[in-house]
Amino acid sequence: MIDDPLSSSIQIVIFLFLFTFLLSVALEKPKQEILTLMKSSLMGRSLFANFILLPILGTILAWLFRLPPEISVGFLMVALAPGGMLGLHFARVAKGDLAYTVELIFLLSLLSIVITPTLIYLIFPSIATADGFIVSLLGRLLFFIIPPFLAGQVIQHWLASIATKLQKLSSFLSIILFITLTVLTSRLKVLDTQALAWNGLAAIVVFIGMAWFVGWQLGGPELANRKVLAISTSMRNVAICLLIATSSVVNQNTESTMLGFSALLTPMNLVFAIAMSRIQPKS
Repeated sequence: MIDDPLSSSIQIVIFLFLFTFLLSVALEKPKQEILTLMKSSLMGRSLFANFILLPILGTILAWLFRLPPEISVGFLMVALAPGGMLGLHFARVAKGDLAYTVELIFLLSLLSIVITPTLIYLIFPSIATADGFIVSLLGRLLFFIIPPFLAGQVIQHWLASIATKLQKLSSFLSIILFITLTVLTSRLKVLDTQALAWNGLAAIVVFIGMAWFVGWQLGGPELANRKVLAISTSMRNVAICLLIATSSVVNQNTESTMLGFSALLTPMNLVFAIAMSRIQPKS
């Protein structure tokens, strides 16, 4: 771990945020609807954008902006991690297709459990200083992320009468926990913007803008789907990256880059979602 690691309170809030948000996602739609969308060409393009195009884009931007090694590692770790948890909330603001949003974030979050740490391990083997790192990390991620998905499906099947109320409650709690996480890391996020310098900040802003463009272009003819894919593709899973950081040896500037990425992701996507809400399909 780094010399100044995330405090225990921040780590606990990250874990609780992941659990409550993923539970709310799992409660929103039944398994059959999710499986149906997984087979669609739209989902295929969505996965291609998030797991292929965005990592390639991140690599190119890290080179173009000549990011220092410590900043580059944090930047690329976030670029490799799709499934940003606030994508669902911003899709609501943008008036996107919520069914598609739920299923997309569900699948991205689930796949990122395996794909993200594997890619990080392959690209940055130096962060794994102990044998069995990837196995122990995957086990840790599965322990914290799979249970809310399973709990959501069990509740929908056996406790359908209260599923809607529990979904609203877990969604509300996830928002409260996100606000709490923002407050707890606010001091660190101020330091992030100073440590990143102009090229680090510019790389993040360009990355988010290009993610909007990629998602919009691959979203298909439906305006509501374009909005969703643009937002979901840009909303990277910083929580997963911070969780990985607690299990590996990374430099303090690397962790600061992740927090700096988070500090820019949220306001930029909020503004983007509000702007998208004003765009309506042509009659």
